[in-house]
Amino acid sequence: MDNNFFGDTFVNKNGPCKIKLSDMKVIVLYFCASWCPPCVNFTPTLVEFYNDVNLETKQLEIIWVSQEESESQFKKYLEEMPWPAIPHNDKRIQQLVDKYEIKGIPTVTVLRKNGDVAKKNGKQDILKEGEGAYNLWEQLVNSE
Repeated sequence: MDNNFFGDTFVNKNGPCKIKLSDMKVIVLYFCASWCPPCVNFTPTLVEFYNDVNLETKQLEIIWVSQEESESQFKKYLEEMPWPAIPHNDKRIQQLVDKYEIKGIPTVTVLRKNGDVAKKNGKQDILKEGEGAYNLWEQLVNSE
């Protein structure tokens, strides 16, 4: 994982946090916003998926790449998420949107260790396979 690109400084509902992405088996970027009805509908499903996958051992990390318009919207929506986020208005947000060519939200982008895309949008995998989507992603991440 290109930690220079992502950095290791994020925020969660408790405040600033540091995360070693290299310790995670699968990294997912979640591009969404609270003003987007499909995002609001999907986020609880993603929370359940995240909690189920990480129930016994933390192996999946989701990073929220917020598309919120205000800091207050960002903080409010972050309360619903058990994973960290890139801070509101951080320059990395636009860099990631550009790098991964995000055209719409919600988008669940599964990454390889080097930061390349393993799966452009894993949302359908979660809706179709539930917790099994993680196994699909782990195979994708580890295949060249």
